[in-house]
Parts: sequence; C-alpha cells; structure tokens
Amino acid sequence: MMKKDDFISSIGYDGPAAIVDRARKVKNAGKSLTTLLEEGSFRAATALALYNDSEEDLQTVADYYNKLAGSSYTATTIARVFGIAKVDVPKILFL
Repeated sequence: MMKKDDFISSIGYDGPAAIVDRARKVKNAGKSLTTLLEEGSFRAATALALYNDSEEDLQTVADYYNKLAGSSYTATTIARVFGIAKVDVPKILFL
C-alpha cells in the first residue's frame, strides 16, 4: 500500500510503478482535506478522500467542486473526473 502523501501526489502509473511528483508531495504533505480544497488542489483532495475510503469526504470534494464549476458530480463520479483510482503497486518512482 502506498503512503498517503505518495498517493495524493501520484501523477500516473508506469507498469507496476506509481509515478509521484516530488514537488507536489512536498507542497501537499500533511495537508487536510479542507486546506487542499481551499487551495484549489481538487485532484489531491480527491485522492486524499479516496485514500481514506471516505464517501463523506468524496462528497465534500464533489460539493466544493460543483459549487465553483457549476457542475453536478457526485461522490461516486468525482474521482473519475480527476482520473484517480486506488491501485496497488509494488514500487514508486519519483520525478
């Protein structure tokens, strides 16, 4: 299982490895869902909610995003908007 800060900073996958943006990891490390949302870091906030397996947090992200974007995503669809899925990978590559 990936560490939380690695997961919320991943930018994709290359075969069996997650690709993590090192600068993004430093920038977002330890931040709360609310802080990420207030900063406009919707992808990281969505990843955090998904990492925590929190349907409530996913809905919070969707509501916050919908309010700003005038959209109507739900907790079930918001992760797809940002291309985030929970994937088990054996290694991590840092950029």
